[in-house]
Amino acid sequence: MDELEGYIRNAIEKFKAKIAEDQKLQAELADITRKVNVDTTDNEGFCFILDKGEIKDFRRGKLEGAEITLHATTQDFKLLFKGELKPMKAWATKRLKFDASLDDIMRLKKLI
Repeated sequence: MDELEGYIRNAIEKFKAKIAEDQKLQAELADITRKVNVDTTDNEGFCFILDKGEIKDFRRGKLEGAEITLHATTQDFKLLFKGELKPMKAWATKRLKFDASLDDIMRLKKLI
């Protein structure tokens, strides 16, 4: 497991804890299923399925037909996870890009 994969796995565990204690978030995600790609522009990236409030099938690679794709370099993703790069600054400077609906972007914000 490389450093970025460790950060993503840690974020998944934090998400699980957050959703376990937040009934409003549980209700909001109860009917939501999304394929998510984390596109690290300098390697194969990662993917998972957000299915009714659970993250399933986390692995390297990309999913066909993903509704949500995050794009950044591996280094920028690491900086985001370490808190050394703020998501809004990364987005404003085009170091982080999203391919997603506005609703999905707002949901992602709640999960971070």
